[in-house]
Amino acid sequence: MRPEHHIKQHILEKRVGIVPNHKIPEVVTYLRPTKTETFDTMPGPSSASRIPSDKSPFNTRATAVNPLNDTIILMESALELKAGRILKTMDVVELREQWPKVTYVDFDGVTRAHTFDFWIRKRCGKRVVIAVKPFEKLASKLLIDLLILIKDQGIGGFADDVSFITEYFASEYAAANAEEILFARRARNDADVEEAKQLLMDVRGHIRFGELLKGLEVQAYRRTALWVLIGEGWLRPVIPSRIEDHTLMEVRLPVERHAP
Repeated sequence: MRPEHHIKQHILEKRVGIVPNHKIPEVVTYLRPTKTETFDTMPGPSSASRIPSDKSPFNTRATAVNPLNDTIILMESALELKAGRILKTMDVVELREQWPKVTYVDFDGVTRAHTFDFWIRKRCGKRVVIAVKPFEKLASKLLIDLLILIKDQGIGGFADDVSFITEYFASEYAAANAEEILFARRARNDADVEEAKQLLMDVRGHIRFGELLKGLEVQAYRRTALWVLIGEGWLRPVIPSRIEDHTLMEVRLPVERHAP
């Protein structure tokens, strides 16, 4: 985060009466996950049908670990990186990148191939292939026509539906929130989560995120629990945005976040 963003955040927090405590504690505070992670082996290799080049003058290259199966994920752009983070917080039980490679017959009768950026399987069993592209590439309608054509020809039997993701779904704030959710799930303490649920059940109307942390000697435990509950649908910002202590939140019944 840039210095000016920290300054803005500090001003907004003071304006709504939230004064963070920046005092350095005398002892180190450690998270206390109910399920301790173990790293006995290295992540498995990617199952992508094509391997992106290591470098590009136009797009970001990135790798990450898929928490659904402990394999390496290869990303070909910053947009794919953000989309992957968000998808992993949703009702997705299996995710593959740069797969599948589908053959189709174009409008001129020529057989061609297309590799999708993501393939996901939802908890309900539905399989979806996803193209991740900037909105400007969709505006020409050429990509939309291609996706409809591939769907009409059966997607090679690899999936049940076709979708796409742009920067309007995989935004900076949504990816930042997703990263917090993924970390909180790894650090989850079941007792802290249940305590946070009881707190939310007593909330009426809207509340600032920082208000849910007041009066605590160690805020980190409650903060982690709240991020877990955000991922489960118990809590969300009134206006979609990056969640900070000054963000106005609303409590809602837990629902699944649906992938594209």
